[in-house]
Amino acid sequence: MGNGKRRVFAVGYFNPIKTKETATVSRDFIKVTEKYLDALCEVYFPWPGIVNARGFTGDMGEMREQLTDDLRWCRDHGLALDLLINGTCYGEKTATTGMHSEIVAALRDLDSLGLMPDIVTTTLPFVGRVLKMDFPKIEVRASVNMRLTSTLALDYIAPLFDSFYIGRDVQRDFPTLKLFRKWADGHGKKLCMLANSGCLRNCPGQTMHETILSHDVMPFDEGRRLNFSPIFCDNIYGAGKYEEFLRATWIRPEDIELFTPYASVFKLSTRKVHDPEPILKAYASGDYDGDLAKIVDPRPFFPFFSVDNKSFPSDWAESGVAGICAVNCTHCGRCGEVLRRVFKRK
Repeated sequence: MGNGKRRVFAVGYFNPIKTKETATVSRDFIKVTEKYLDALCEVYFPWPGIVNARGFTGDMGEMREQLTDDLRWCRDHGLALDLLINGTCYGEKTATTGMHSEIVAALRDLDSLGLMPDIVTTTLPFVGRVLKMDFPKIEVRASVNMRLTSTLALDYIAPLFDSFYIGRDVQRDFPTLKLFRKWADGHGKKLCMLANSGCLRNCPGQTMHETILSHDVMPFDEGRRLNFSPIFCDNIYGAGKYEEFLRATWIRPEDIELFTPYASVFKLSTRKVHDPEPILKAYASGDYDGDLAKIVDPRPFFPFFSVDNKSFPSDWAESGVAGICAVNCTHCGRCGEVLRRVFKRK
């Protein structure tokens, strides 16, 4: 995939973070990203003052200046710019004239810098309405956080959106992907997927998690005092239910080619991870020899095990174990067989 033939990956903008934990890790966006340009087609990013699913870290003025410089580099190197308005909670200002004004102001601000986005990814149909009225040349994309898992859902919002992230809960299900592809072709729309999602399939805590992120808080310590993590999968894995990782929603780097007939953009979650480069390297090359848990986001915590990516069955993606089989699991034992192959004691 990284041989220059196709640029299909969208990288999430990761701003420099200087902490003791990242002292040995390069988070220089350009320094890391330029190595994998032949596999990248887009960069998705937040903008100060617009709520999104993950906020900025550090001084806002410094972040704006750094982001502006980096986005100019991206545009000069052929990456489409994708502005995020993808929070799951905007409170009382949702779908108001005030929100309309904020969106217009942000886009005019970006335009004044020569950085008018090519794409806006959003969770809100209202944003689609605003863009179709005021900025009709911008591609409006439905966020993965909209959890679009049926073509009926696509029908509802088709007039307001040009492209759609397929809901991660069905993105391993090839029969459903074929239906989505047929719908998209018939409506002149584009489909996208999130490649390295660490989320559980059909996670009942996902809306809560994304809402917490929208408010830019993460009450880990408070929850842990009550022996409950606000990240629901922590509780699942903490109970030793490791098979759920196999039933989740990530796609191995080696299997991306199987999904390219259905989607034209594959998002890589890199914005808040400790070290983004292994993710970019793995998916750009289509090959990863290491612990799969380290390149998904959110990253699961397995204190005693690693997930050996090279030990998966060759037919993992196509066998049904990874796909439709896990949607309504009957606990038949097939995942357990794979688990014994890939989970290695550290």
